[in-house]
Amino acid sequence: MNILHYLNVLIGFSLVMLLLSVVTSFAAQTWLLLLKTQSRAVGNGLVGMLEDIGLEKALATQQVDALLNKGSSIFGRKLGGVLNKVSAFLLAGAPKHIGREEFVLLLLRKAVSDNELATKLGFADKTAAKSKLQELEEAILVEETTDPTLPAHLWRTKAMQAKVPELASKIFARFDDVLDRATEDVSAFGKFLGILLTLPLLLIYWPVDSIDLFDRLNKDQILSAKLATATEANLPSLQQAYDEFQKCRDGKTSPDVKDPCEQSGQALKKAANDIMQLGEVKGLFGENTPKELDCKILIVDRPIPLFEHCKRAELTSGIFVTWILVSLGSAFWLGLLNKMLGLRSELSKKLEAQREFRATSQA
Repeated sequence: MNILHYLNVLIGFSLVMLLLSVVTSFAAQTWLLLLKTQSRAVGNGLVGMLEDIGLEKALATQQVDALLNKGSSIFGRKLGGVLNKVSAFLLAGAPKHIGREEFVLLLLRKAVSDNELATKLGFADKTAAKSKLQELEEAILVEETTDPTLPAHLWRTKAMQAKVPELASKIFARFDDVLDRATEDVSAFGKFLGILLTLPLLLIYWPVDSIDLFDRLNKDQILSAKLATATEANLPSLQQAYDEFQKCRDGKTSPDVKDPCEQSGQALKKAANDIMQLGEVKGLFGENTPKELDCKILIVDRPIPLFEHCKRAELTSGIFVTWILVSLGSAFWLGLLNKMLGLRSELSKKLEAQREFRATSQA
C-alpha cells in the first residue's frame, strides 16, 4: 500500500511539472515567433549556401532579402534604407519552411532581371537566364502532364535535373543541411529562452513550491490518489496532442505546415489547460501563494514598462527547484509519467491479485 501511495505522489508531482513545462514553453515559442527566429535562421542559412556556390556575402544577403523578405522592398523604395531594415526585421523575414525546388525557381526568376545574379549562377547574362527559365517552366508542365498524380515538388525536381542540372545539384546538395542546422539553432535558442522565461512566469503566475507540493501530496493520500487517477485518464489525450505537435514541427521542408502546426500547438496547449482546470489539480499551482513583491527589472531595480502594477511571489528554494525541474522539458516529464503509470498499473494488478488470493484462502 505504501509503495502504491509513493508512486501516486510521484505521478501527481510529475503531472504538475509536465503541465507547467507545457504552458511555459509556449511563452518561449511566442517570443520565437515575434522575433522571427526561425525565419532569420533559414534566411541566414540560405545566404551561407549562396556564398558556398560562389556569391559574395553582400550579394547573397541582398538576393535572399529580395527573394524572401516580403514587403521590405516597398519601404526601401519609398522611405529609404533605414526603414527598409526595420520593415525587414518586423514585417518580413524568410519563411520558416521553403522547398529547395521553390528556392531554385525564385533564384532563376530573379536572375531574369538581375544580370549580376545571372552570371553568378552560371548563365551568360540575364537573357540566357530568361531563356533557361522558360525551358524549365515548360519542362515542369510536361512532367505534370505525364504523371499528374505526383506531388508538385517532384515535377519541379525532375525538370530541374534535366534543364538546370548544375545549379540544381549545387542547391540540392546543401539545402537540407541548411534547414537542419537552422532548426537545430532555433531549438537550442528556444530552450535557452524557455529557461530564462520560466522563472518570472513561475513567480508571477504559478509560484509552485516543489518542496511544499511534494510534502502536501505525501501527507494527503486521497489527493495523491485522485491526482494519479486523473493523470491516467487524461494523459493519453495530452500525449496525442504532443505527438501531433512534434510530428508537425518535424516537417521542416513542407510548405504547407504553418496552419497544421498552429492548430496542433493550440490543441496541445488546450489539453494542458483542460487538465489544469480539473478539480483534482486546482490549488496545486500556487494560487494561494501571496504575491506582494513588485515586478522589477534586475540590476537597475526599476518597474517593468507597461507592468508597473505587476506583483510577484517571493523566490523560495522550492520555487527555484521548480524552475530547474520545469526546465527539463515536457518530453522528459511525459516519458517519466508513462513509465510510472505503467508501473502503477502492474502494481495495482499485483495488489488486487494478492487481495483475491487472501480472500480465497480465508474462505
